Amino acid sequence: MPCSRRRALHLLGAAGATVATAGCLSPGSLDSYALVGDEPDLSSIGRPYLWPDPTAVDAATRVDFATETKEAYLSALFETGSVTVRQWPLVGRDSWGTETRPRPTFLERDGTFHEVRIAEERRLELERWHLAVERTDETPPDDATVAKPPFGLSAQDERVLDAALDAVYAGHDGFLGDPEFDERQTVEYHHELDAAASALVPSPPFAFVEYEGEYFRPAAERRTVEVPEWTYALSEIAEGRSRFEEYARAAIVERDLGDAGLSDAAQGVLDDALAEEPRRYEEGDPPSDALVDALDALGVAGDLRPIGEYDDRVDFRNVVVDYRDGPCRFHLIVSP
Repeated sequence: MPCSRRRALHLLGAAGATVATAGCLSPGSLDSYALVGDEPDLSSIGRPYLWPDPTAVDAATRVDFATETKEAYLSALFETGSVTVRQWPLVGRDSWGTETRPRPTFLERDGTFHEVRIAEERRLELERWHLAVERTDETPPDDATVAKPPFGLSAQDERVLDAALDAVYAGHDGFLGDPEFDERQTVEYHHELDAAASALVPSPPFAFVEYEGEYFRPAAERRTVEVPEWTYALSEIAEGRSRFEEYARAAIVERDLGDAGLSDAAQGVLDDALAEEPRRYEEGDPPSDALVDALDALGVAGDLRPIGEYDDRVDFRNVVVDYRDGPCRFHLIVSP
């Protein structure tokens, strides 16, 4: 198997923890509201807005789609102007409270620039097989079937098992102990994976997996899951780079705060969020009038709920505006 996050975390020693965490905020150090700012360079539009190679966009699954599958989607999109896909977020999305919102997304082909939008979005309930592995301190009995690398599985099953092993460490930060999950971290057999051809479902052919000196128990189950389906629509923007840059910048920059009639106090909030150190403005609950005015100007206040209605931290990300001398980007972090 190739080197992975699982392998890197396994090798990461506690001796480096002091150095690596130096200067980091402790988990409880955030105030209720934190507005973070920076100044993006929009002189040349690139990722995450313009994708030079859209096949680099990962599918929303633990096992990515094949490049050939993505290329077929793109061919249909450019030939017909639309394509319907499942679990491939070609149009980027940013966290927006408890929801997400689409990000301006552009593609280029043969010197012509295009914008791709979500024309329709649906949520489908489908039954699919899932595989998970759970780490165990139990030593397998002598008569147990134990799989070890190389596993001798098909290429598809190797990808699924490797993803299942990586999923065990998906929430591991390398320093604060092992991750804890409310349920198994599974690998879903999406529409490009053939569960009928898999040796891992409905029952794995081994009782344990041994990897890097640890033991894992595999388990397969069939679940009903919610699968996103998007219909993308493509529109041509321009053939020249300069005209594209002009169009894209107007699409990315949501508003000009010079026209917002900001109070001096609200401007102070934004200026603090953009200051070199620490590029962060913080307040406790309830938010001040100055912060509310700043968030209203950013277009966040209308979607912000009372902090008591949030169970966990939420982010409002990537609000790009014209402010002072050029484009500025803001993120609001709400920590109940």
